[in-house]
Amino acid sequence: MPKPRTGKPAQITFEQAIAELPDAEAKLRAESTEYARAYEQCITELHRLHGIMARERARHLQTKVRVDQLRAVIDRGDGEGRPAVVYRSIPNPYITQGLIDAVASDEVETKHEASQMAAMNLTLLVGGLARVRNKTELQTAAAIRYSNLHDRSQIGGARAVDYSKERVDTSGPKQDALSASQDDARAELAGARKVLGVHHASIVDAVVIGGESIRTVAKRLGNGQSGSGRRKAEAALLDALDVLVDYFAMQPNAQVRQRRWSDGSRARILRDLDGLPLAYGPEEA
Repeated sequence: MPKPRTGKPAQITFEQAIAELPDAEAKLRAESTEYARAYEQCITELHRLHGIMARERARHLQTKVRVDQLRAVIDRGDGEGRPAVVYRSIPNPYITQGLIDAVASDEVETKHEASQMAAMNLTLLVGGLARVRNKTELQTAAAIRYSNLHDRSQIGGARAVDYSKERVDTSGPKQDALSASQDDARAELAGARKVLGVHHASIVDAVVIGGESIRTVAKRLGNGQSGSGRRKAEAALLDALDVLVDYFAMQPNAQVRQRRWSDGSRARILRDLDGLPLAYGPEEA
């Protein structure tokens, strides 16, 4: 098969160059101008977008700094008590109950622990109680449970309705797990407030739920803002939490001491007329 013949480019004559050069130069200038205009528009748009991104980034950083400052203030407390951040053992969120059961039955092995230490902000859990110095662990646990009951009782039952599903008459009341949990929380919370009474329930609600300080509660109770007034308000709060500890049955059972042979009443010696021992009997009162 013969190879294709490659032709040489046509030679441009002098007369042709003189005739076409002005038009070619004008076309080049026009294309250069259009390129420069498009390039300038691109640069202008990039500057505008960069400005928008810079402003959004600045607002984000400013908000983040503000959040960090607020968290630091809450973590330090207001000076009335200990810092609000504590470390507690919580369930590991990276493992499931199924994995825990499988590890317990020696079916699988894992490097993850069932629980881990985590920093918890008591202010978010128990409000103003986090700044009270003389609280106990049981009182804190009772306040956390009281706050959780309040949160669960406030959850509404609104949800989306799937109209594509066929409506079925179940011939009886229907209650899902969420509604049952809400009812249980409301009932337990109502029982706790009934045991507390109106006065102590208002104090617990103001401090644990509302996040008020002891100083504010003392002023509202009419005790003033002096040291004695704050101590009275704090004592009333801690007394109310002790009532919640008993209501929630958080007090550990006391160790029952085993009865020994030496725990009985002392016996007295019965003697005859000559003073000789006859028998033993319980000591007379």
